[in-house]
Amino acid sequence: MNKKILLHMCCAPCATAVLENLRADGYEVTGYFYNPSIHPWKEFKRRLDAVKEWAPAVDLPVIYNEEYPLEENIKMLLDSENRCLSCFTDRMKRTAELASEMGIELFTSTLSVSPYQNHRLLIEAGESAAESLDVQYLYRDFRDSYRRSIELSRGAGLYRQPYCGCVFSERDRYLKVKSPGEA
Repeated sequence: MNKKILLHMCCAPCATAVLENLRADGYEVTGYFYNPSIHPWKEFKRRLDAVKEWAPAVDLPVIYNEEYPLEENIKMLLDSENRCLSCFTDRMKRTAELASEMGIELFTSTLSVSPYQNHRLLIEAGESAAESLDVQYLYRDFRDSYRRSIELSRGAGLYRQPYCGCVFSERDRYLKVKSPGEA
């Protein structure tokens, strides 16, 4: 019997290779789309729609959280010492809570496929989220599958976004500024 895992999904392109790896390792994967930091709303909607289009094609059940708490999210990011850590913490906490509610013992995130994310902060957020619940955070460094995710997402005709998602990362890509979360 396959071990169940809840996969936080930032977007369909990142999910492609991570899903492939998890299934190859014998996991029964359920996806969870929760990304309140993606701005503007049109970008959020494009990423959400891409997951909704792709997931049925690969037989992936997904739970969608379509909340768009713009003001609360921006306030959280502005009030944080490290906005990337705050963003990761929020998403990992919600994923851990859902995994616990569903009786799924493990959770992970597609964020770990990106060479642009700070993996130390991601691990910190995942482990912290798991601490208070009866779930475990499975950190896997999927960065070696990043090129594969590009190949799979292009092959599936998926929308590939040009920035992490928050309004600050969009600004930083134009100004060529390193975000506080970059390694």
